[in-house]
Amino acid sequence: MLTNEQIVYVGNDWFADNRTSSHQIARLLAERNRMLYVEAAGQRAPTASRRDLAKIARKLGKAWADPLPVDGMHLFSPLIVPYHGLPMAGRLNRALLASSLRRACRKVGFDNPILWIILPHYASLAQTLPSKGVVYYVVDEYASMPGVDQARIRAMERLLLDRADVVFTISEELTRAKGAVNPHTYLSPHGVDTAHFNRAYYEDLPRPPELGEGSGPVVGFFGLIEDWLDLELVGYLAGRRPEYTFVMVGRVASDVAGLAAYPNVRFLGQRPYEEIPRYLRWFDVCHIPFKLNEVIVNSSPLKLKEYLAGGKPVVSVAINEVKKYEGLAFVAETYEQYLAHIDRALAEDSPAEALRRVRAMEGESWRSKIDTISQRVSAHIPGVRNE
Repeated sequence: MLTNEQIVYVGNDWFADNRTSSHQIARLLAERNRMLYVEAAGQRAPTASRRDLAKIARKLGKAWADPLPVDGMHLFSPLIVPYHGLPMAGRLNRALLASSLRRACRKVGFDNPILWIILPHYASLAQTLPSKGVVYYVVDEYASMPGVDQARIRAMERLLLDRADVVFTISEELTRAKGAVNPHTYLSPHGVDTAHFNRAYYEDLPRPPELGEGSGPVVGFFGLIEDWLDLELVGYLAGRRPEYTFVMVGRVASDVAGLAAYPNVRFLGQRPYEEIPRYLRWFDVCHIPFKLNEVIVNSSPLKLKEYLAGGKPVVSVAINEVKKYEGLAFVAETYEQYLAHIDRALAEDSPAEALRRVRAMEGESWRSKIDTISQRVSAHIPGVRNE
């Protein structure tokens, strides 16, 4: 792993609703390096929703504070204007980011850090923040995300791809797209927090009371309930299998009113990351009911390996990165096939199959992934230490 380096890491909110690859990689790097973790603002313009306004208020409260020691790192939330499409906002953000990050680096004693960026709308830092080298870690086709200025995000990402010393992507589709610009682009598949999700297999965790005492199978999902979820598919499944309970664990940020007619669909809301294995323990089948839009086609669902690490059978829509795990997961091309796969997963599951899934994830830990990433970084950024 990289060792004794200074790292300015631009990622998702550290205390966000769910633990992403951004969090997992940063957590491991911080074990042996000094890290300034920069909480990035979102790419889309905020709305007048209560959640967006509350988030803006929190950001403003943090923006004037010094970097805060948290979880073995320094946490910093710079102030930016969240309307990236406006020319004036772009110029202002460039100046604000440059000055605030330089000040934060001085506060924590950084003089020659590695700049590690997850989100392309912070690309200007690759030009304005003095660094030993630039790493760009791509987990989505950001320009295709809903509510963003696509042309603006593409221009920002092009700048970052041009400036990056090394680029990592989580799917082959993204590797091909970004590799066409930066030849030092590598596929870096998601890992999994095996110790955390293995608990659903190895520990006798109590049944959450929200699941009720029903005797029928539980088909479970955990993650954000966003627009990329195919709620029509969930309704199709619930209508044809009223004896199954479809449990959705996660913050609801989409209109789910259309599923109110199905008493066997339960939205439990957000649960702490620490509690997720308890729910996973009591799922009979896990699934990934995503819409196959451009964002999802280019994605690699982190929850696939989390489900498998808990020993659970998985059914998913036909995402290319999930197809690589056929034999461990069922992949469906149609609604009808999706339902048939759930029935088959229930019928064919066994203790031996559960153990096979758990063991298949033993070599997929985040720690093994960070070792490979570190080797690539040290190969492309001169003077980086990797021990």
